[in-house]
Amino acid sequence: MLIAELVRGRADRLTATDRRLVAVLQARPAEAAFWYAADLTEPLGLHQSAATRMAQRLGFEGYPQLRDALRQDYLAGDGPSQRVRGRLQRHPDDVLGGFVDDELAALSALPAHVTQSEIDDLAARIAAAGHVHLFAQGNATVLTDLLSRRLRRFGMRSTLLTGPRRDLAERLSTLEPGDLLLACAFRRVPAALPPVLEIAAEGGAYTALITDVLLAMSPQPDAILAAPRGGSDDYLSLTVPMALINALVLTIARQAPDRAIGSLDRLGSLLERFDT
Repeated sequence: MLIAELVRGRADRLTATDRRLVAVLQARPAEAAFWYAADLTEPLGLHQSAATRMAQRLGFEGYPQLRDALRQDYLAGDGPSQRVRGRLQRHPDDVLGGFVDDELAALSALPAHVTQSEIDDLAARIAAAGHVHLFAQGNATVLTDLLSRRLRRFGMRSTLLTGPRRDLAERLSTLEPGDLLLACAFRRVPAALPPVLEIAAEGGAYTALITDVLLAMSPQPDAILAAPRGGSDDYLSLTVPMALINALVLTIARQAPDRAIGSLDRLGSLLERFDT
């Protein structure tokens, strides 16, 4: 890890305050690589200038340069085998117990990163949208598959934006003003996401992103619901974003009960006809 290497080489220059900041960077590398100075210093009751001085003593012009170096280091050492190995090394004997403990800790921290008011706003926009377009790639498609199914059960129209660029283009060609685009992306920005966001914005759609560390990207979505999936850079599951998706679904049902619950009642009666 880069921060450990920097500290080893310049340990004699660091103050007690520097070491407090470094300890946080080492404990939360996946999140810290994308923090602003205030994100690092304010929880410790320190001024942002403390981060600048710490970065300078580590050999950087300022904190932004240190953060960029940490981000590059984090992403460079982000291979699948490394992530699994990291999780196994932390819990060599009790994989299940260790996994549950990690997921519980991440879930417990979720309300500190995403508020119910943010979920309320996105849920209201989804309910009001003419059509909901859902983008994801890789493992994240599990989330959009679930949300698309739930929205259909509520009587809402949705389209999954998956597959190669031709498929994406064809499906985005139906986008209209008043629609909504919701994307799920983690760790890195998928190559297709920026043009998808651009096309959605140009077409008059509201754009939202559910993520973990992708807080600074271009173009910027209208809303970002970001919550860490864990406190380390090893194997991370979709437990936290799945909880967000389910909270979003339940909030839609609470806000539009006649539409959502009524549609579910209709679905239940149709299912009974198949059972007879």
